[in-house]
Amino acid sequence: MRTMLEQHQLWQDLTWVAVDDPDHRDLERLRDDYQISKKYLMYMKDIRERARFDYDAQTDCGLLVFRSVNHGEQGEDSAEYLETVPFCLIFKNNLLITVTHPHNAYIITDIRNVIGDLKQRYSEPNESLFTVAFNLLFKLNEDYLDRIDEMNKAREGLETFHKRPSNKQISQLSNLDKRLVYLKTAANNNVIAIRQLQVMSDAEDDPLKLSAAEMQHLKDLRVEVEQSREMANIAAEIVEQVVGSYSNILDNSINNTMRLLTVWSLALAVPPIVSGFWGMNMPLPLVKESWGWLFSIFISIVPIAILMWYLKWHHDI
Repeated sequence: MRTMLEQHQLWQDLTWVAVDDPDHRDLERLRDDYQISKKYLMYMKDIRERARFDYDAQTDCGLLVFRSVNHGEQGEDSAEYLETVPFCLIFKNNLLITVTHPHNAYIITDIRNVIGDLKQRYSEPNESLFTVAFNLLFKLNEDYLDRIDEMNKAREGLETFHKRPSNKQISQLSNLDKRLVYLKTAANNNVIAIRQLQVMSDAEDDPLKLSAAEMQHLKDLRVEVEQSREMANIAAEIVEQVVGSYSNILDNSINNTMRLLTVWSLALAVPPIVSGFWGMNMPLPLVKESWGWLFSIFISIVPIAILMWYLKWHHDI
């Protein structure tokens, strides 16, 4: 059976601990072996934890929660689909702990690729754990742009319909609008988390000590996550406009239907009046004539024709 907690020795004295879908025993091991605070353990278990950066001065430990794109369940119409899931990075001295969930377990492969690239680039890497983390976050941020492109293509497909959108298209657009709300909220929280990390490391008396190269890397990362946030906001605004167009088209269709029903209700009200008049049990003109029923039909059709002409003349139909 595969273990959910794996320790990997990197270059020099740096260590990476990969934790995938931690259970109670994994969390206890993190607490006992690596002295991770209970507060951070609670953050790891929450699948809906928002992006943030937090530093614990007592244990000299920093926690970065980054909302990563869900590569798990598929289906645009799924009501339970989580667009993003939290990914936790813990920095403690020469130790980097990563915590993933089933829907973002692909990040472990991404980390291995980042470490492999650094090893290929340098025969004896001397990069810090922050450099590894920043390179990884660049990759995770690219997933936002890919997901936004997918949503834009889905939106373009929903913009093409005949006369009025179908119920299926309306449902898909509503779901797309909801998914974009979650995506842009996660992107905005990621920006806040990166800013918090930057604030904790941009002065000499700050607890995090980053080199000039690492600070520049962090600034570049902030630019990228801000770009993803803006792209998500733009995509959400366009979808909102399409939702408004759908609403206008449906309202106009309802108005046309109600106007048509009103016209026909007025037209069909004439024959019962005529037939009711000629059906009264009392002497009436033309009752005994053989063509009297044709005359009743004629005087029913004439008011209807006059009504239709009047409504057409005034552009009501």
